Parts: sequence; C-alpha cells; structure tokens
Amino acid sequence: MTRVAPQTAKAMSEHWTARAHRFDGAASHLKQFDTWLNLFRQALGEKKLDVVDLGTGTGACALLCATLGHRVTAVDGASGMLDYARAQAKERGLDIRFIENTMDDADLPDACADIVTIRNVLWTLEQPEQTLRLAHRLLRPGGRILVSDGLWRTSPNTSADAFGAELPFVNGLSETEARAMLDRAGFGDITAWQHLLPNDLYGTMYDPGAQEMIRFFVLTARQRTA
Repeated sequence: MTRVAPQTAKAMSEHWTARAHRFDGAASHLKQFDTWLNLFRQALGEKKLDVVDLGTGTGACALLCATLGHRVTAVDGASGMLDYARAQAKERGLDIRFIENTMDDADLPDACADIVTIRNVLWTLEQPEQTLRLAHRLLRPGGRILVSDGLWRTSPNTSADAFGAELPFVNGLSETEARAMLDRAGFGDITAWQHLLPNDLYGTMYDPGAQEMIRFFVLTARQRTA
C-alpha cells in the first residue's frame, strides 16, 4: 500500500511539536467544545462504537468522541501535540488509547473501527487520498469516516523547503476536492455538517491582510462495500 507521508512525516512531526504550546486553550475544539460536541453527537449518533482518530494532534476528535462514550484510539507522530492531548484527557477523566507514531507505522489492524476521524490533517500529507484509503481499510463493513479541513490561505506557500516534499494541498482544500477524494477512496453517502458551527470558527485566511473567512468543511461518509 502506498504510504501516506513517506518523506514528510518526521519533518511534520517536528513542526507540530514545536508549535504545540500555541494550541493550549486556543484551539476551536476547546473554545467551542460544546458546539463541536453537538456536531459529533448528531453526525455520529449515540451508539457507543470503536473510533480511530488519525493525526489526532492535541486530541480534538479523540476528546469529543470519548466524551460521547466511544472507545477511542488516537494516533499521532508529534510527541508535543500528544502531550497536550493526554493532559486534556486526564483532566476530563477520559480513557483514550494514544499511539505515538505516524499513521503509516501505527500498525493498526484491518477492520478495527466503526468510525475513523481525520481533522485538519489532509493538507499536511503527501498522499492525502491514501489516508482515506487507509481509513477505508481500518473500518468494518459499512463503517463511517468523519473528515474536516479547509482552505487556509491562497498566497504562495512552498512546502518543500520546510518539509522536504511538495504537498498537494499545502494551502488547504475545498469541500468539493474532499468529496471527490472520498468517492475515489470508496466512500458514499457523503453528508456535510459545518452548518452546525459558526462561520467564523477559524477566523480569516492566513494571508497577510486577508479579509475573507476561512472556508472549512466537516463531512461524514459511509464505507462502500462490494
């Protein structure tokens, strides 16, 4: 199977570990926790299921899913980000299994999850569509994926200098692009949920002097089976 991030995984882990302190108390899943929780409840339902959160970072999806009673495994290669995720889980009394490794090397078994979550991760990967195919493999028949990301900037932003490879979505991606990748990766029944969140959730684009709000999406889709 094609690897998700054969060249950039180490550099990306170091990048986010160095920035982990910026997320403490500032991330939208902490400032808007109840709003995100309502979205996850409506999008994923009330039944307690097995969840794998790929690229968990500071634990956004993992914390939300565990709060709803799901059994959560959270994967990330950035030790600094996981430190904050573990601290939040401990503070909230949540039992989350954390795996400190890249999603390529986490060695998760096939058909181990009912739900896979991937939030603000696709833009960081060399092979984002392969991440969706990995999720498809991890899901049990008829399982669901929750994917969230957005268009973060429009100005030129070269990834090769920082990470060693050109990332196809280094400035972010649109809902249309995400839907197309989900379809090619074997998912159907795609549903949007971002209307349950405030439009200014992430503020303006990260371009100098930008006035336009970041356009983000939250999608769920169901695994197509033969």
